[in-house]
Amino acid sequence: MTVRTPRELIELYWEEVWNKGNVELIREICTDPMVRHYPGKIVVIHHDDQVERVRKMVEEMQPHFSHEVLVADDHAASSVWNMTSPIEKYAKLSSIETFRIKDGRLWHTWNATNAWDHWGVEE
Repeated sequence: MTVRTPRELIELYWEEVWNKGNVELIREICTDPMVRHYPGKIVVIHHDDQVERVRKMVEEMQPHFSHEVLVADDHAASSVWNMTSPIEKYAKLSSIETFRIKDGRLWHTWNATNAWDHWGVEE
């Protein structure tokens, strides 16, 4: 197994898994199970469910993620992201997601509630 840095993991997660739809990569870059933290709840999700969850979202939303901020240290990685979709219902979303890393894999993630627009940027 290839051991990747937190920066490599978060880049693969957004670019390969989400932007390119390579959802099977989840089995390689995420722990099984992965722990997802949301405001008010925690969801423990195994590979099969994680792959299916992302596959459905990629098919439905056709997302493309870009980042206002993408940072990592030895133990964690975080993204302040914008998502654009050709599907009008999902045209623009933004949020922040932070990952804790264990044994070279994404392990815990904290995901803020999505907003229905992109982050404000200087024009």
